Amino acid sequence: MPSSDRIVRDALRASGAHGPGLLAVAVLDPATRLLLPAALAGALDAAIGKEPQGRAVVPVIAVFALLALTTATEAAREILEKRSAARATLALRRRVLHQVLALGRAGQDAFGPGDVLSRLLGSSAGTAPAAQYLVGLAASLLTSLGGLVGLFLIDVRLGLFFLLGAPLMWWLGRWLMSRVGSATHTYQEIHGELAERFVDALRGARTIRAAGTAEQEAARVLAPLPRLRAAGLDFWQTQRKATWQAGLVTPLVQIGVLAVAGLGVLHGRITPGELLASQAYLGYALGLLKQTAMLAQLARCRGSAARIGELLDVPAPSAGTRPLPDGPGRLTLRGVRVARSGTPLLNGVDLDVPAGHSVAVIGASGAGKSTLTEIAGGLLAPDSGDVLLDGVPLRDIRPDELRRAVGYAFERPTLLGDTLGDALAYADHPPPPHRVASALRAGSADAFVTRLPDGLATPLHRLRLSGGELQRLGLARVAARQARLVVLDDATSSVDTATESEITAALDRVLFGTTRLIVAHRMSTAAGADLVAWLDRGTLRALAPHKALLKDPEYRAVFQLPDPRPAPADPGPAPDETLRLRLPGAEHPTMQLRLGW
Repeated sequence: MPSSDRIVRDALRASGAHGPGLLAVAVLDPATRLLLPAALAGALDAAIGKEPQGRAVVPVIAVFALLALTTATEAAREILEKRSAARATLALRRRVLHQVLALGRAGQDAFGPGDVLSRLLGSSAGTAPAAQYLVGLAASLLTSLGGLVGLFLIDVRLGLFFLLGAPLMWWLGRWLMSRVGSATHTYQEIHGELAERFVDALRGARTIRAAGTAEQEAARVLAPLPRLRAAGLDFWQTQRKATWQAGLVTPLVQIGVLAVAGLGVLHGRITPGELLASQAYLGYALGLLKQTAMLAQLARCRGSAARIGELLDVPAPSAGTRPLPDGPGRLTLRGVRVARSGTPLLNGVDLDVPAGHSVAVIGASGAGKSTLTEIAGGLLAPDSGDVLLDGVPLRDIRPDELRRAVGYAFERPTLLGDTLGDALAYADHPPPPHRVASALRAGSADAFVTRLPDGLATPLHRLRLSGGELQRLGLARVAARQARLVVLDDATSSVDTATESEITAALDRVLFGTTRLIVAHRMSTAAGADLVAWLDRGTLRALAPHKALLKDPEYRAVFQLPDPRPAPADPGPAPDETLRLRLPGAEHPTMQLRLGW
């Protein structure tokens, strides 16, 4: 079964109890509609035939009862359709979100944020009404088939004449489903590209404004619009073509059937009431030739479902099932390799981080520091090699236990929740309030938090934070957790050196005995760590104390320090390197400055 059809099937299942309700309506609604013409025919024939008054009233009562039942089923269908679509949308969006989070970095590399938003919002909303479209199509088909049966029951000639247009409409329906599904997929794919460009522009709004390139950036973002317009036109032109082709066949069939019915009345084969009923049944039967709109809607659902299927079909890393035993937080990497687009980010890294120690990860830009921190906590699975926490491979550990064991603070932390207190306690097992308060002090964030009018109850949308304040809150969030391994990915880059020293001292107290992996660019951070892991172009050059590594000039070059080796002896300035200055009014009016280059 194609992935698009599987997604549509899952959307039907997600509608819950509303699905069976829609099916019941799909059966009841055609039944009442098909009985109504027969009741009207009976009432008309009874009136024309001058039946006794008591007998003539019965068909009229039946007509009113069927009208009331038809109205009730129509209202029930409207309510059930909206509710089933809402439930299906919620279920699809949950699946997409779970898949994106399960894919991790692999999902980020394959699908950009704008593309994911397009699939999450547009494609899920386009797929969710599948239940109502299928039920509507089924009800329409049942009604149309019932109308065709009614024509045959009134006069076989009516049904046979109607069937002359059926083969053409069947071919037209298949063509429409294929073209509209393809056009919908293309349209949403281009829409995802447009959303991706827009998200990029929002991220770089300050850079765009500083560079004065707003017009150029707007042109770049809107570049896919002509292709989007072409895809949209193709979608509507396909429906237009199918509609006018169906419109050519339908009147011919309608006129022919009514002409045969009129001749039947003249020859006495059909009563006046049956003529009225045949007109109504013909209207129902013509639904078989007018399914283009329904088929187009269903094709749009399948096209949207195909977009969701592309994301859901990407295999997510298998989750571990082993519990994590108690341990001090010893981290081990063996032969870890990571590559992206053929470029190695980490190449055969072997690293032992002793339990309870702090290790600063140092290296030039592009050395693989952030990749190493993602590998260390299980955010990214290595292409090969093993990562172990207290002797257990991360890939084998249950995700919930791994997340409790590893805490992260990032360079640009994201605050999630409704209030600041929610953001600081954001975890599957929120820490108690006293740990949050202690963590705020450790992150040097308590001072500006207490100045907020509502303190920890301040809504996040009202916060206006600097980069340093945001980083301090991120450090407080990780300090509030009782993790055995804490990874700080450039988490103090936006604070000054004095504040960093204060935060480091406080974290040493709060996280005493906790294993820490710290991405650092400042020499003070490396000097304060127990060990330094020196990365160079994806390989581990050394794991040693900072003081020992300072003897290596290449290590010093990472911090842009001068070579400590003695410089060659200065032979003295050349004759033209003497600069004579006359200082008027001085005791010695002439001063010589010797410049050594």
